[in-house]
Amino acid sequence: NLPGGGTVMLDVDTDPKNPVDLGNFDSLYLHDGVVRDSILYGGAVYSGRLVVVDVRNKSNPQIIGSVQTPNSFTHNVWLSDNGNTAFTTDEVSGAFVASYDVSNPANIIPLDRIRSRNTTTVIPHNTHVLNDFLVTSYYTSGVSIIDGSRPDHLVEVGYFDTSPFTGGTFNGNWG
Repeated sequence: NLPGGGTVMLDVDTDPKNPVDLGNFDSLYLHDGVVRDSILYGGAVYSGRLVVVDVRNKSNPQIIGSVQTPNSFTHNVWLSDNGNTAFTTDEVSGAFVASYDVSNPANIIPLDRIRSRNTTTVIPHNTHVLNDFLVTSYYTSGVSIIDGSRPDHLVEVGYFDTSPFTGGTFNGNWG
């Protein structure tokens, strides 16, 4: 990250010990992001948005779409295996894991949202995709497994409490 909160793009392939600065995206602070096919899907935590940025031209990245997330504190973004769906977490008490159709980044469509065990007192941290399942860490609540095979109908199918802590704090499971 840049001092102002931007995202740095580096070439670490040519010489990993001396990465080359290719450019940066500093329009928004992206707390987390994932890149696929030169498209960056980022969690603009302070503006509460999922942002999609074309980074083919590293010296001039362009926002091509964005959408407000349910609790407006977009901490994490991850993509489905086929790249058509993005999943987000908002890092606040009682927040949702949400799904979006990102097949057309200029027209992102919210699909569904879910809370682990339908609780409004825990904080989701990160969600990641494993095949058609979302594996989501919750600070004081543990791990939730969500069936994401139908992103317009998210269903929690597994849960394991890993934490001795309770409530809406940052203690416990990070990932």
